[in-house]
Amino acid sequence: MCRWFAYLSPTEPSLLEDTLINPDNSLSRQVHDHYLPQLISHDPKDLQDADHLTTARNSIYNIDGLGVAWYTTSYADFELKNTGRSSDGQQAEGLWPAVYKTVQPPLNDLNFRSLCRNTETRCCFAHIRAASGTPIAIVNNHPFLFGRHAFMHNGVVSNFSAIKRALCQEMSEAAFGAINGGTDSEHLAALYMTYLTKNGGAETFTATYSIEEVEQAMHQTVSILIATQKRILGAKAAPNSLNLCATDGTKLIAYRFRNHATEQPPSLYYSTKAGTTLNRKYPDHPDGKDVPGRMEGRDVGEHGKHLIVASEPSTYIAEDWVLVGKNQVILADPGTKTFVVRDLRYEKGWDAEDPTAVSKSE
Repeated sequence: MCRWFAYLSPTEPSLLEDTLINPDNSLSRQVHDHYLPQLISHDPKDLQDADHLTTARNSIYNIDGLGVAWYTTSYADFELKNTGRSSDGQQAEGLWPAVYKTVQPPLNDLNFRSLCRNTETRCCFAHIRAASGTPIAIVNNHPFLFGRHAFMHNGVVSNFSAIKRALCQEMSEAAFGAINGGTDSEHLAALYMTYLTKNGGAETFTATYSIEEVEQAMHQTVSILIATQKRILGAKAAPNSLNLCATDGTKLIAYRFRNHATEQPPSLYYSTKAGTTLNRKYPDHPDGKDVPGRMEGRDVGEHGKHLIVASEPSTYIAEDWVLVGKNQVILADPGTKTFVVRDLRYEKGWDAEDPTAVSKSE
């Protein structure tokens, strides 16, 4: 059920090849292979019933598309700042996302490999997709871009086709018009942008917003989604798995969410240490391999502060990764020195029953 990786640092660039390709458990290799410490046993003899349910929400095969967005100042750097004019009539400043999407297997995509080998960034979103009913097409690949903002999702909006029209009616004209594909995830992104911009026009997609506004918009997105399901489907409304992430290149929010009393969402981890292991300029190797010159390089203490949020750890040091708890939110804003991991606001009445689990128990 999809995998994603996010990197954010105010000062330390990361080479895409080091983070997305080289490690044995990099995102590019999570097409088939998975590593879920602290969540389930990896010994088949030790698996419990709950482990099988968790395994089902961390789908084995993610073969339906890849997308990567990285933030750069290149667009703003080439604007006509000294004249007060811009190339398109609107002055661009700061970080803007570039994106590459493909339906080719990532490790066999020479364009993707070349891009990663020659691209560094202080903010990266990457996603590999397991389709859940919509076509395998580039427009359906995450991350989804709305001006300065990027959004990606791992999981599923339950009964999406039954509520799609109602969700679209909640969206601003600009957010609805920016949808290119048919996935539940892109519609969630448009709903999020509606609330973030307070129903603003397309010009509001270029603005930045406070971390408090970001958190409120994400909460409102999930709240309206569940309210719409319950209004239209009643008791038949099923739980959603919503591992959500959004950024403007400088701030980040991530959810690990499932509205069921006991069932777990898909896996999600964070690390504030693994970036040094994923950067060839610093000692150590992401897989702990003993290679010539492994312990050479810059002192680890020189590495800038950073945050990685990912569906799975991609380095061998398990202690560098923390499993995000069920129904928790990560908020990161280096500009205000904000970094918190806490329980998200979970409203009364959000719990839903899993019809699959119910029928199995009967």
